[in-house]
Amino acid sequence: MTAQQAKQIVKNALYRTIGESSSLLGLGPNGDTTLRVLMYHKVNDIPDNPTTVPVGRFDEQLAQVKELGYTVVGLDAVLDHYSLGKPLPDRAVLITFDDGYRDTLENAMPVLQKYGFPAVIFVPVAYMDDETPLPHELRLAERGVRNPTLDWGLVRELDAGGVRVESHGIGHRPLAEVALDEAVREIAVSKLKLEEKLERPVRAYAYVKGSEAHFHPVHESLLLQAGYEVAFTSISRANGAGANPFRIGRYNVEPYPSRTFELVLSGACDLIALKDTVAGTHARRVFNQALGTATR
Repeated sequence: MTAQQAKQIVKNALYRTIGESSSLLGLGPNGDTTLRVLMYHKVNDIPDNPTTVPVGRFDEQLAQVKELGYTVVGLDAVLDHYSLGKPLPDRAVLITFDDGYRDTLENAMPVLQKYGFPAVIFVPVAYMDDETPLPHELRLAERGVRNPTLDWGLVRELDAGGVRVESHGIGHRPLAEVALDEAVREIAVSKLKLEEKLERPVRAYAYVKGSEAHFHPVHESLLLQAGYEVAFTSISRANGAGANPFRIGRYNVEPYPSRTFELVLSGACDLIALKDTVAGTHARRVFNQALGTATR
């Protein structure tokens, strides 16, 4: 068993335990939940490939979303909800992808189209015309595992095919880890570049890494000033009508067993958001270093 497989087993068990316990004790969401956002990264069948959901499991998860009575919405509905106060349908779900991997086009989009589901992908613009692996992919590339990113032609193909393209900055750097002038550039220049390539407004941003340690209130203000209307975190929680539109929570999706995926969608695992605090982020780094699964 590889370190990555061991990590996945531990995470699945932790989510299942928290979810079942929360359900038993009635500690789930209080009923104000209006939006659940799913966050995927890679969808492929390359073994021992972190942040990857196999294609068959991705298909199963989308089928489960439909079977459980959730309604998949597009980004426009979310923008209208937070900007104009328009209601979302009951049990609304938004599907998102981070990092601009080519397998979103090759593997995920056909499955999305099979179910008639829209989605959003957040891309770091510097890697859309570059063969260089993303920073967290360098160790994998050294082992011969390649997860190529899109190019601009494929970006436009995705956008036309129902997977809306929005901003993930320029160089895949957490805003909290760069100087303020560089953060301004990450936010504003990525938006301008995408709008030039897509010939339409870009209205949403996803924070790189996205826990509470990776962005600050000043970055929310910069996003607002640049013309964004919503921003997505990686904080594991559902969102209510009064949620801060620049701190929208998302559930990181992994190859969970079906019951665990159901619990995550229901909000029963929201206590896991403790891992996304500043202290929790530090603890995760220590855990990954101990297992040997740190990406950089």
